[in-house]
Amino acid sequence: MAFGGQSQQRWGDNSINAADFIRDFQLTDLAGRVCHSFPTRGRSWILFAFFGLDGQSAQTLKVLQKLADGYKESGKLTVWGISQETDETLVRAFAAENGITFPVMLDHHLYHSGLYGIPYAPAVFLVASDGTVQRKALGHKPTVLSDMSKRIAAFAEIAEPVEI
Repeated sequence: MAFGGQSQQRWGDNSINAADFIRDFQLTDLAGRVCHSFPTRGRSWILFAFFGLDGQSAQTLKVLQKLADGYKESGKLTVWGISQETDETLVRAFAAENGITFPVMLDHHLYHSGLYGIPYAPAVFLVASDGTVQRKALGHKPTVLSDMSKRIAAFAEIAEPVEI
C-alpha cells in the first residue's frame, strides 16, 4: 500500500517573524549560568542564534561575536548562541575554535527549535525589550546582520553601527 508523498513535501518557513512576540525561555549556558529571556530583554535587546556545527553557523557566530564586542559598553545588547548539537564537548570545542565568548546553550531534544519553528541553522533573531522580533536571518545573511547592527546602534543611541 502506497501513501502519498508527504515525506517528500517541502514545508515552508514557519519560524517566528518580524513583529511576532517571542515566548520567553530559560536555558543554562555552558558555564552553568541560567539565562532567562524575560529579565534580560527588560534591560537590553537580545540577539539569539540557533546554530549547528557547520561553516555557515561559524561565519554567523563570528559576526555575532563582533556585535557582542562592539555593543558591550552600551549595555543595550545581549547575544546568546543556542546549539542544536547537544554534545557539550563538541559545542565547547566549536565555540573555542571560532572565538565565541558570549553565552552558548544547548537545545536539548531541539525543544526550543521546535517551539520557534526553526527550519535550519543558523537562524538569528533580534528581539526588542518588549519581546517583539525586530529582524530575523535564516542562513548566513551578512546584509540582514548589517541591518540588525544598524537597528541596535539606533536603539543604543550610538552614531556609528558596528560594521559587518
